[in-house]
Amino acid sequence: MKSTLPWLRILWITFVLAVPGVILYGYFPKIFECPACYLFEDGGDGRKNYYTLDYYVKHDSGWHFSGMNYPYGENIIYTDNQPILALTLQWIDRHIIDMDRHIIGTLNMLMLLSIYFAVLILYKLLRRWSVGKWWALASAIGITFLSPQLWRLQGHYGLSYICFIPLLLLLLDLLLRSAHRKWLWGISAGLLIVVMSLTHMYFLLLSAVVVGSMMLAWWWYNRKDKAAAKRMVPALLGIIILPGLFLVGLRKYTDPIKDRPIEPWGIDSHTITFETTFFPFIPPLDKAWREILGRERPITERMAYVGMIGLLMLPAIVLFIFRKKNEEVLTTHVKIFLWAAVLSWCMAAGVFYQNGLKIFWEAIPLLKQFRGLGRFGIPFYYLYLLVCSYLLWEMYHRLKERDLGHIGGYMLGAVFLVWGFESSLNIKAVSAPVFRQNVWLSNAKDNYVPLLTAAGYTTDSFQAILQLPLVAIGNETVGVARGFWTFREGVHASTETGLPMIDYAMSRTSVSQGLDIVELISTPYAPKRRGALFNDKPILLLCEEEFVIPVERKWINQAKKIGTYLSITLYALPSSVFKTVTLPALPADQQDIPGSGWFDGF
Repeated sequence: MKSTLPWLRILWITFVLAVPGVILYGYFPKIFECPACYLFEDGGDGRKNYYTLDYYVKHDSGWHFSGMNYPYGENIIYTDNQPILALTLQWIDRHIIDMDRHIIGTLNMLMLLSIYFAVLILYKLLRRWSVGKWWALASAIGITFLSPQLWRLQGHYGLSYICFIPLLLLLLDLLLRSAHRKWLWGISAGLLIVVMSLTHMYFLLLSAVVVGSMMLAWWWYNRKDKAAAKRMVPALLGIIILPGLFLVGLRKYTDPIKDRPIEPWGIDSHTITFETTFFPFIPPLDKAWREILGRERPITERMAYVGMIGLLMLPAIVLFIFRKKNEEVLTTHVKIFLWAAVLSWCMAAGVFYQNGLKIFWEAIPLLKQFRGLGRFGIPFYYLYLLVCSYLLWEMYHRLKERDLGHIGGYMLGAVFLVWGFESSLNIKAVSAPVFRQNVWLSNAKDNYVPLLTAAGYTTDSFQAILQLPLVAIGNETVGVARGFWTFREGVHASTETGLPMIDYAMSRTSVSQGLDIVELISTPYAPKRRGALFNDKPILLLCEEEFVIPVERKWINQAKKIGTYLSITLYALPSSVFKTVTLPALPADQQDIPGSGWFDGF
């Protein structure tokens, strides 16, 4: 009998390692077969976030991105290109292997691998909570594949790494409960927060709320043990304060811009509610929003759906959290996680912001950059369902102690059927639209470059691309979005030619730079500050002429036509047109004439 036990253990470990991989392959087969051939999202932020990473690795270095907002460029933190990934791939590209053909594929595979590792991490955490191995694996799969964070795969790639929060929770669990090497788990948690935040800065504040909430709950349950409190509270504070200081300092050191917008929109709108937490938004169940609630399905920013099981477990959760009798140490520890879930939900719902904490947002301008309070629903989701899984196992265990194990088994089986059904609907809805052919970010130079060559130009003949209709999105103060749909071709042409774009679509862009790009589509009667910075090479105009406005047409009329690709026409525009002030024709007698309108300055 003893000789078979190691083999059973090896078989179980192999099974645990294989199951999430098999599930992932079943839903994303084409990605595994050709990672760089497809885009999870080929429009809006999704396409732009692929582009900023791709362009940076191929053409830039350090903390500066030059692919948009020419000639200024931008700090990579504000481009959503995942700075730590961009820096790593750029180093590999320079020193190990040419990454040009592998950037998109690497990003795609990393996002899928994060799903795989999330299952293993959640399984490990539940096993540390003494949950049975079968139920721990079933719960880990259910939590992972039902996660509303998976919807970030459709654009917000930096927020899509669903293994991050579970790994932070595992490290905090090790720190709080392990008898040895607490220093190792604390340092690891701090380093993880740095890595998470350099993937997407929102993770810094999400981590701060999780660690802070757990610290408060831990102190409350252990306040009589003053010696332990003196050790643990400073450790938890250090885990978030030290990475926070490092990251804020890094941003200040690498970012020369002093006039970024300080009042971004959305903090009062992007919040979760009881309904968006406990009411399904997954197709086809999302139809219930219109038919039952009489409202449209909320946007992803407001989603923290914990599934039907999460709703059914709510009464048990309330009883558990307020039950004074703690029969074992683990019960208190799980309550700490539950209180962290409650506090995270209150942050995501704007409860704290609207009832006292708003003053901190006014006092600390940096906090205003974190406008999406609903994103605090990400840690809430994992914290809440981990506790639900633990309580379901405890119910089964209690029934088993009373010789009612078969009833408990049926209960867990029924729960998993419901959980699995919703999880399958969720991952199916997430994966269904991701198989978009990678056309706009392909390395093949077979669309725009041949047009330039046929007209006698090379890519070096131009200094930058100006897409018309103009796009200038990101400084929250003044902007132009009419050409955002056409932006796909701006990205396409920039990827093929290697030329930077004058247009931009980024986050918290300089207000003054936003104003001087809008000057490019103002009348030719005033100087163009951005134009003064252009060199003598012509500008490559990329125009969807059906949608340009008259002042944009004036620039087109001064340019030389190169050719057309689909609905796009290319022109060569002398950069001197932006450096010359052209006044309208004056009357022969030089006398003023009545005007039909008026001018109202900023």
